[in-house]
Amino acid sequence: MKHTISILLAFLLSTITYAQFAGEWQGKLAMGQAELTLVFKFAQQDSAVTGTLDVPQQGAKNLPIDKIVVNSNNIALVISAIGFNYEGTFNENNSIIEGSMSQNGYTFPLVLKPNIKVNRPQTPKSPFPYFQEEVVVVNAKDGNKLTGTLVKPLMMNSNTPVAVLVSGSGQQNRDEELMEHKPFWVIVDYLARNGIATLRYDDRGVGGSDALGLATATTETFKGDALAMVNYLKENGMKNIGVIGHSEGGLIAFMLGAEVEDLNFVVSLAGTAVSGDQILIEQNRMLLEKSEVPTEIVNSYCELLKEIYAIKRSNTQFDRESKITELRNKYSYLPLQMTGNIATLLQPQAWIDYFISYDPTEALKNIGCRVLALNGDKDVQVIAKQNIDALKQHIPAEQLTTKIYPDLNHLFQHCTTGMPNEYYQIEETISPEVLKDIINWIKAK
Repeated sequence: MKHTISILLAFLLSTITYAQFAGEWQGKLAMGQAELTLVFKFAQQDSAVTGTLDVPQQGAKNLPIDKIVVNSNNIALVISAIGFNYEGTFNENNSIIEGSMSQNGYTFPLVLKPNIKVNRPQTPKSPFPYFQEEVVVVNAKDGNKLTGTLVKPLMMNSNTPVAVLVSGSGQQNRDEELMEHKPFWVIVDYLARNGIATLRYDDRGVGGSDALGLATATTETFKGDALAMVNYLKENGMKNIGVIGHSEGGLIAFMLGAEVEDLNFVVSLAGTAVSGDQILIEQNRMLLEKSEVPTEIVNSYCELLKEIYAIKRSNTQFDRESKITELRNKYSYLPLQMTGNIATLLQPQAWIDYFISYDPTEALKNIGCRVLALNGDKDVQVIAKQNIDALKQHIPAEQLTTKIYPDLNHLFQHCTTGMPNEYYQIEETISPEVLKDIINWIKAK
C-alpha cells in the first residue's frame, strides 16, 4: 500500500543538527521469540524534517509520521494511523537512539541504529543469456489489462517448456517482490539459464496492470488473470505450457490444472490444498504458538476464528452487532487484541469470504496433468503436512510428486523459526535445491 506523506512537524533547534538526524534508522522490536524490523526515514527539507516508517516484514512502506519533535537529545514521533508513539534519546556521540515505542497499551524497548542495506545475492544481474519481451494481455472475461515479461531461452521453440508464474495473496509485482526479495525474478532467471521459458506478470492493480474490479476481486478473479496468460501462450504457438504458483498462486495452479485440458504441468510452491478457513486457523495457531502465547489462549482464539468463519461460510443473514456482542462476551477472557478484531472479521470482505469458503477438493480430483508440490517444514503460513496430505488423498500417486524440505520457510529460505519476521533478515531469496528440483522435474518428461 502506498501512502501519501503529509507531515505536521513540531521541532526545536537543539544540539542535534538536521544533518545528524537525517537518513535511515533501523530498530528491532522484540516480541517473545519474534523480532520485527522497523525502518525510519528522516529527511531535511530547508527548515523542516519529514519522516516515514517502513515495516518490511509486514509489507508496509512510507507510513507517514504525523509529528516529529526534537528537543535537546530527545526525539518523539507519532504515527496516528496505527496508534504508534516513540520516544528516544540520542547517545553521547549520536550513533544510536535509545528509547521505547508504545501501541495499543503495550510498551516495548526500541533502539534505533543507522540502517545498513540488506544484501540479496541471488537477485539476477546482467548480462542475461536469454531474451526478455514485454507483453500486454487482456483478461477476456472482464477486459482488465495485465502487463508482464516473457522470458525465452536462446534456443526457444514451440516445444520448449514455458511456465506462467502466479503469485501469492496480496497484490505484488511480476517479481513477487516483498521485503526486498524478488523470488519470481530469481526463479525465472534460473529456469531461463536451464532452457525453460516463463511468463510472469504484475498482479491486477500493480505496476502496469489495470485495477478493474480490484475491490471485489477474489481468487476466482485472479485465476482468470492467470488463465489469460496461459491462453496468450497458446495463441502464440506454445505447446508445452505449465503453471508455477506460490501460496494462493499454487491454489490457482491446481484450479487451472483441473480446468485447462491441455495444460502440461503444475508446480505448487507452498500451495493451499484445503479450504481457506482451515488454512487461516492453522496459520494463526502456528504463529501464536511460536510467539509463545499460552496454549489455552491459542486454542480459544482458534475456536473463535472457527466460529466466525462458520458464520461467514453459512451465507445466512445475521444481526452483525448482536453477533459481535455475543462473541465478545463469550470470549471475554481473551486478550483485547484478539476480541477487538471480531467486528472487522465479521465484515463482508470479497477476497477473504471467497477464500474461507472455497474447498479445492474437486479441483484436485480433476487435475489432468502431472503435479509437483513442494513445501518447507518450517512454513507457518501454509502448513506442509496439512496440505501435502490433502494432495496425496486426492491426486493419484503416479501423477503427483511431493517433497517437504527441512528448515525451509514459506518463501523456501533456510531459516531458524520460519516466522515471517525472518524473511527480511535472511539474505537467501530461495533455496538452490528447490530451484534444481523444479528444473529436473520439468525436464523429466
